[in-house]
Amino acid sequence: MFEHVNPGLSFVIPAYNEEGAIVSTVERLRGILASLDIPSEIIVVNDGSKDNTGERVRSCAGIRAVSHPINTGYGSAIKTGILCARYSWIGIVDADGTYDIELIPELVERMKKGFDMVVAARRNVLELDGPFKRFFRKSLIRFLNLIIGGRIEDPNSGLRIFHRDVAMSFFPFLCNTFSFTTSITIFALGEGYFVNYVPMNYSKREGKSKVRHFRDSLRMMQLILQGITFFNPVKLSIMLILALLGLGAVPAFILALLGMPTVATYHLAISIASVLLFALGVLGDIIRITSTSRINKKSSLVAEANITEEDCAV
Repeated sequence: MFEHVNPGLSFVIPAYNEEGAIVSTVERLRGILASLDIPSEIIVVNDGSKDNTGERVRSCAGIRAVSHPINTGYGSAIKTGILCARYSWIGIVDADGTYDIELIPELVERMKKGFDMVVAARRNVLELDGPFKRFFRKSLIRFLNLIIGGRIEDPNSGLRIFHRDVAMSFFPFLCNTFSFTTSITIFALGEGYFVNYVPMNYSKREGKSKVRHFRDSLRMMQLILQGITFFNPVKLSIMLILALLGLGAVPAFILALLGMPTVATYHLAISIASVLLFALGVLGDIIRITSTSRINKKSSLVAEANITEEDCAV
């Protein structure tokens, strides 16, 4: 289905309103890639920025600049970069100056050892989080490790390298928002790809974060359910049965013992209907994703995109 790409490394930088850090990020990345012994390129995807990010990107030399006319999301920008990439390895890094780009040679060395994806795991990210966000992040990692049966150290790190084929294998499932990194982690481990982690210190970002925690958290839970359903439907069935027993059957039994048989019957019937409708919704979502031609549609858009290589100096 997918065209052959040459050995090498294509680094994608998604950028939305990052005028303060995008040039320095490109400069640092260019210097690191020049020191590697493999072919490389930098692709900056300006995702409909409303500030001067587009102008700053076009001032950078030796990169490929792609622009979205409107903001479509962090993951969507990365997916555009993947489709534009010339090389078989894809690297991604945020444009906000938070990641240790100088760690990239170590990621490349791990990829050479046969890993399908190498992630820069942020060992100090919990220290920078507030109490609520720290609790949520720790709970999420434990939950993902439990349901996937893998070892996830940092599911949403924005600095990583992976084989292009890994992303293309389940491209329609990859999230268009900030949960892109979580989704590719879940699906890579679910399919049994080799994933490795390199510890890294995380820095405070330049500018304001674009993450919408509530919305992106809901989207992340949807992705987790998609991953479980796609790779291990038996596990989803067990989870639904346990939910039905814990939230439906047991409370209904207690209500019956307390002399409220009618309420118990209604409660059990509503619980069963809710679980069935939920299961049908998840199944329908999987069918919808697998039956769409989203890759081909986006490929045609990328082919028509204005991709330029600027020759002027930074």
